[in-house]
Amino acid sequence: MDEPSASSASASGAADMERAAPPDLTGQTLGDFHVLRRLGQGGMGQVYLAEQRSLKRKVALKIMRPELAANPVALKRFKAEAERVARLTHANIVQIYAIGEANGLHYMALEYVEGRNLRDFVAKKGPPDLLLALSIMRQTAAALQRASEAGIVHRDIKPENILLTRNYEVKVTDFGLSRCFAGEPQPVNLTQSGVTMGTPLYMSPEQVQGQEVDPRSDIYSLGVTCWHMLAGEPPFRGQTAFEVALQHVQKEPPLLSDVRPDLPAELVAIVHKMMAKRPEDRYASCRDLLLDLTRLRESLSGTQGVLGQLPAAGPPPAWAASSGGAPAAIGGRRRVWLLGTLVALALGAGLGWVYRSRVHAPTPHQQLEPWSALPESDASRERALRAKLQTPVDPNDPAQLKAALYDRIELGLFLIQQNRLRRADDFFAGLIQNPEKIEAYTVLGYMGHAMVLAFQDRTKESNLLFLQLVRERLKRGMPGSEEEHVLLQHPQWRVMLACALERNARNATAADPFPKPLEPLRRLPGLTPKEKGPTRPAGTSGP
Repeated sequence: MDEPSASSASASGAADMERAAPPDLTGQTLGDFHVLRRLGQGGMGQVYLAEQRSLKRKVALKIMRPELAANPVALKRFKAEAERVARLTHANIVQIYAIGEANGLHYMALEYVEGRNLRDFVAKKGPPDLLLALSIMRQTAAALQRASEAGIVHRDIKPENILLTRNYEVKVTDFGLSRCFAGEPQPVNLTQSGVTMGTPLYMSPEQVQGQEVDPRSDIYSLGVTCWHMLAGEPPFRGQTAFEVALQHVQKEPPLLSDVRPDLPAELVAIVHKMMAKRPEDRYASCRDLLLDLTRLRESLSGTQGVLGQLPAAGPPPAWAASSGGAPAAIGGRRRVWLLGTLVALALGAGLGWVYRSRVHAPTPHQQLEPWSALPESDASRERALRAKLQTPVDPNDPAQLKAALYDRIELGLFLIQQNRLRRADDFFAGLIQNPEKIEAYTVLGYMGHAMVLAFQDRTKESNLLFLQLVRERLKRGMPGSEEEHVLLQHPQWRVMLACALERNARNATAADPFPKPLEPLRRLPGLTPKEKGPTRPAGTSGP
């Protein structure tokens, strides 16, 4: 809004402007906190980046608006917020460090989350990939489940209050509108501080109508937030807040599948169940929601789920192909020969040149590569996978070597599935340069690097590396078909290879066609994805 001129502004207008734009506190010191810069402004006041001098750490300093602090009821509500949230110790909830008063200002020091909120993320990058979207949903639901266990309803779940760190860990913030629904009853007037109770774009029907709310209200708001995240915009629009709020009560949301026909039907059903008008038709708790999200993620972990979600050429994907069990062991002499073919592949001088010249020269696209969040269950899984790599291996024992290869495939797959492509590339680089000098690890590293290049839309480099692998094998005249290789016996590794090759093929152009020597590998039985086809012309890239 343009600022009125001094000649036209009335005294009351000037006072209103002063309340709307409070003085900047940058450079001041409030108690133990030195204010660095203003981050923004919310319903209860301003938020600053500050340094806690005693502990030398950055914090988000929330300053209560003076007119609210002058209201004893509002001040009680401000302190009650701090006490409630301070009890919510959870990885996905912004932590409160301190509350205090200095220079006549009441403040709250919170965990500083370096990143962006979900609304800004969607506005800049568009809807996230499927696995990342599921991860955001799971982490937010886990935070709300923890809050409900403590007897707290957030009351203002919206994209702005879901913060994402650099590696996409979710932090739910701003419990300022929450209210206890268990334990000692809170006086009604503690929710009447003059601050809007919720945001119309995301409010539940019962909240709009001023009825009692419970955790199912937060589930509704989370459902609307997820609809926005997946569709790129909120389901309801209007000229006024009242018009939008009324739609939450009277109007069914548009079908998410009409906007995103590529989404799994199960995910669409989950979002619409969260947005049911009647609380009893929603999930009874976020625990039940988490169970359905987990089932969906697991259902996408097999071959059918991965290939069904193969995206068009664009941003790095986040396929859900979870690790599977190793296939039956291959017998004696034949198994030794197969491992020998892997060793032969690694001997081509061209492979070393490709890796040295490419892997440590990240492109601007790679620098922007997103990392997926790691919920506790995923973090535990990664720790377990890495622990298995510590088992000593006798490279002369084919059975041990094959088991060790499969352990490394499992971790490589996990990192790619988490969309942590840079971390995956570091892992594959370690295999290429493995200190044990086990050539089979080196071959696996080159193949994994070629896949990562494909998922980063570095198609030429990926094809070149795949061609080097194939040509080294053909040059040595190795008998049999490609699917006999030990690496290609792993079912999920075969699927990931299919995704990489298909992505390269879909990125092909008339000037840079998909290499014919790779066609036989791309069309191995059980590898070729069954899909609807690209949603954008081949060779184009996403944002």
